[in-house]
Amino acid sequence: ESPAAEAHYPVTITSYNENGETYTQTFDQCPERVVSISQANTELLLALGLRDKIIATAHRFSPVYEPLAEEYNSIPFIAEKGYPAKEVVLDQEPDMIVGWGSLFADDALGATSDWNARGINTYLMKNTVSGLGKRNFEFLIQDIENFGKIFDIEEKTDALVADIRSRLAAVEARTADIPEDERPTVLTVQMLKDNEWFARADTDLTANIIELAGGKCLDEEYGYASMEVLIDKNPDAILVIDRETKPAADTIQGLLDNPALQEVTAIKNQNFYTITHVSFYCGSMQTIEDIEGLSEMLHK
Repeated sequence: ESPAAEAHYPVTITSYNENGETYTQTFDQCPERVVSISQANTELLLALGLRDKIIATAHRFSPVYEPLAEEYNSIPFIAEKGYPAKEVVLDQEPDMIVGWGSLFADDALGATSDWNARGINTYLMKNTVSGLGKRNFEFLIQDIENFGKIFDIEEKTDALVADIRSRLAAVEARTADIPEDERPTVLTVQMLKDNEWFARADTDLTANIIELAGGKCLDEEYGYASMEVLIDKNPDAILVIDRETKPAADTIQGLLDNPALQEVTAIKNQNFYTITHVSFYCGSMQTIEDIEGLSEMLHK
């Protein structure tokens, strides 16, 4: 290790366990064998230039972010669907596991404390930990800063955070003069089923994305709701979630084809903004682009 790296480590950060409780993780040296499970955190680590540290991944929901697709697709994939088995992860001999809160549930990899007891560090992306209140973009920025410390790349992460903050400020400046009650209303639709639509909650990252883009969020409760509710909310724009299993294009077509919805402003004007699952669940480098893109659409 370089003298600078020796001076940097050990480094201690505050992370979370599967129950949303804080605990500390000490890194005696820079992680070299990272199993980065979910797509959002894997894309983030790639954006930070850490491809050579990642030995395996899994758990993919969205089309891969184009600028990182080649690197992402070069990482060994260790599960067909969802999360890999505990034994498979152990076989990788990781020194760190990065993932979502649900990754460390009993029916998945098991408690973070079990992995820590084996000398393996864990890091849970803050927007996927339960019980931390409303999910928000600030949590993603905190993750980026933590990765800066963990991997001794703070110059890089500081520059990235500064860039993100200036981009957010530019978006905010565009709509700063618009009163809250005059902002375009936005509703999130994840998918359709029969005559129902699937909603995201006002505690999801989607709500914060809408607010940061200068929209007024109409999202309330998570789960399926009737078309009457959608008609009643009458959004100016609809944020549509794109998942590989439930493509946004199909959802948009379903909304356009439903005769009962023709007077809904967003549908009448075909005012749809598509966002990947990765972008809003956990957050990634796509999220800032989507805040900018949604803002441009709402404030043409």
